[in-house]
Order: sequence, then structure tokens, then C-alpha cells
Amino acid sequence: MAKTFLEAWKQKGQILEGIKNAVFKQEHIEEIASKRNEVCQSCDLIDRTGDKCFMAGTQPCCGVCGCSLQFLQRSLSSKCEAGKWDAVLTDEEDDDLTEYLNNE
Repeated sequence: MAKTFLEAWKQKGQILEGIKNAVFKQEHIEEIASKRNEVCQSCDLIDRTGDKCFMAGTQPCCGVCGCSLQFLQRSLSSKCEAGKWDAVLTDEEDDDLTEYLNNE
């Protein structure tokens, strides 16, 4: 569990981005999330029961990283850990976004 927490802490900017985008919906982000969701729903690694979710009660989640799909799919700087979809933002754009989110 400690390793999972440390990995999640490293991704806090991406997690916050996903949460923000889930709460404050924008059409272009919802379109990306919808396409990603189609891929995730057909993936055999999806965890629908919550056994592999980082946070209890956040299923469905990714069975690889444990992230809630609701937030993961809406984080433009996140990529699928199973290699099924890529991040939309570059590393530089991700750094800029993280800095922006930390200053909010």
C-alpha cells in the first residue's frame, strides 16, 4: 500500500487535473474521455469490483495503476499504463499544467 501511495503522490498533478475536469466539464475534454472510455470498457484489465482500485469505492478503475477511470480518462496529461491510449499533453505542457494547478 505504501508503494501505491507513493506512486499516486508522484501523479498528484494528473489526479487533480482529472478531478477538476470531471467537476468542471468541458466539451473537448468530455469527447476525449468518451473515446478513452470506449477503449477502457473493452479492456480485460478494467477492475469493475474495486479490488485493485487505489481508493475504495472509486470503481471502475484501471487494474494496472488503480486510478478511477472517471478521473484518469479526463486527465489530458495521463496515458494508459497498458499502452492503449496516449497523453494529449506534452511533458512541457504537463509541467505547466501542474504548476498552474499548484497555484490555484
